[in-house]
Amino acid sequence: MKRTLILLSAVLAIVACGPRRASASAPEQAPETQEPASKGEVGDMFIDFTIQQDPDNPGSVSSLSDYVGKGKYILVDFWASWCGPCRREMPNIKSVWEKYHGDKFDVLSIAVWDDPSDSVSAAEELGICWNQIINAQKVPTNLYGIESIPTLILFAPDGKIVARGIRGPEIGETVAACLAQ
Repeated sequence: MKRTLILLSAVLAIVACGPRRASASAPEQAPETQEPASKGEVGDMFIDFTIQQDPDNPGSVSSLSDYVGKGKYILVDFWASWCGPCRREMPNIKSVWEKYHGDKFDVLSIAVWDDPSDSVSAAEELGICWNQIINAQKVPTNLYGIESIPTLILFAPDGKIVARGIRGPEIGETVAACLAQ
């Protein structure tokens, strides 16, 4: 009897925690045709988005296309102020920026899943002196299928993705190899 109850409890737990089924009151999902065909894989053209960086200032709009596809390699760092691994990656990004930024290369940090004031404070504290988009929240992470941060994506001068998911010393190696071409 005890074994049957344990088995029954396990089955009920699996059913309760398993995939959720749509109910009559659940909102409908957007048709798949509205989603990008890809979530920004290597070789794909960048997927643009526009962010209002300051909710109190309608003129504080910034788009990924303000930076990407403009004739330079752009290293985009998706990060948040509360993210320990993001903070630990900043010295690597800063080193690459200091060594290579100029006519052929630049860096853009995009703060996601974060309070804008915390992003600004952390950027100052970490010495982020390159371009930033603040208050992006889930917009770019949904478009690019980003489930964890930091995520770094290197875009070519034409806007195509050259590398994705690079970390540590690999950042500088990848940038150097691209710039040497």
